[in-house]
Amino acid sequence: MELDETRAKWVQIAAEIERRIDAGEYPAGTKLPGILALCAEFSVAQVTARKALADLRGRGLIRTENGIGSFVREQQ
Repeated sequence: MELDETRAKWVQIAAEIERRIDAGEYPAGTKLPGILALCAEFSVAQVTARKALADLRGRGLIRTENGIGSFVREQQ
């Protein structure tokens, strides 16, 4: 996925991960790619990838376990 230079990169990454969750590419309980994998996939800095995950976490779409990774939350 190529990022649009007119919008914040973290917003676009969060939207793409949310799209993948909604499409079933990342089912509930799935471990998401790590920060370094996201950085490589989207060609962004770690702070940008972390901000995207923080947004998803803040909206209740994912949960993060320190030292383990981020996972898609079960839908309630």
